[in-house]
Amino acid sequence: MAVRGSVRPMNKSPMLVTGIRCLHFAPPEFLLEVRCMHETQKQLRRLVHEIGLELKTTAVCSQVRRTRDGFFTLDDALLRTHWDLYSIQDAIQAAAPRVAAELEKNLRQGLGTQHCPAWQWDSEEPSSASKGWTAGGAAGG
Repeated sequence: MAVRGSVRPMNKSPMLVTGIRCLHFAPPEFLLEVRCMHETQKQLRRLVHEIGLELKTTAVCSQVRRTRDGFFTLDDALLRTHWDLYSIQDAIQAAAPRVAAELEKNLRQGLGTQHCPAWQWDSEEPSSASKGWTAGGAAGG
């Protein structure tokens, strides 16, 4: 099952960056989109700092925002004012068909192949385990 990708380790894995894209650059401000797995906000802030060091300047992360987790996007997020039992139940019921379809797809892929189908590095669409973040920052000279 582990070879097929249907089981993942429980222990803490290091952050894995699968993509970085600059969405906006108007010196000294910039906005990055980072695709990664097993990350924390602290690690993302450090990544921005290290990018600044590599560019022989400084960079400070001023904001980190999760834009996607698996196939859930910002459109699926509840506003803080909607954190009540009924809104949460409605959100779960609305997401249930998508979750079931994703689980079925992953199980079908895992049973039908001998290689690891969960990691499709060349595809534009990241695997359901990856997350999308935007990180805004400022660089100085």
